[in-house]
Amino acid sequence: MKNTKKLCLLALFVIFCAVILSCASSGGAKDAGGQDKPTLVVGDWFAYSDADPGSGNNGSSTVKFTTGKETINGEEVTVCHVTGNVTTKYQYGFSGWGIVADEKSFELYKTAKSLSFWILGDGQRYTIKFVINSVKDYGDYEYTFTTEKGVPKKIEVPMKYFMQPSWAKPVKMDQTLVTQIQWQTHESWRKAGNNNPFDIKIWGFTVYN
Repeated sequence: MKNTKKLCLLALFVIFCAVILSCASSGGAKDAGGQDKPTLVVGDWFAYSDADPGSGNNGSSTVKFTTGKETINGEEVTVCHVTGNVTTKYQYGFSGWGIVADEKSFELYKTAKSLSFWILGDGQRYTIKFVINSVKDYGDYEYTFTTEKGVPKKIEVPMKYFMQPSWAKPVKMDQTLVTQIQWQTHESWRKAGNNNPFDIKIWGFTVYN
């Protein structure tokens, strides 16, 4: 009888520990399955570079994008295909792209626990930027990632991974002040002054709350 009681108590203790560990490892807002709730961001893609009229940079970097459906890893997805070239006519040459989210998606940025997206890259480095209007010196919160040439890769970024560059004036991260989410590549990751082409595909941009 005593042995039976001991076994019952041991079983209850194991179950209790499993529940505690499960709660501790998942964190954040949860759906019925115990995970952060994912929402596919809806919006319109755009591109930009140091050559944009009115930017004052007078650069010569290029960027263009197209969107359309493609089959990747056996799944049909809507892809934004971005290509271009970064130069150093403007000393800090850059090219980038972003998405103007619809109202629902934009509001979710303000309470997001993390972001994710799929990327099919060229083996080069890129950054995703969480832009807030309290940053005045372009030292936006960002997260840098490296692509693997020709290999689809899911990039997952908890909000705590976003950091300002070392040269920026420190500003507290306040997600409610978000104005935009962008991606970018720039001259410091390139090897030549005038010939730094890039070619990348992105899809499945998702916010988790």
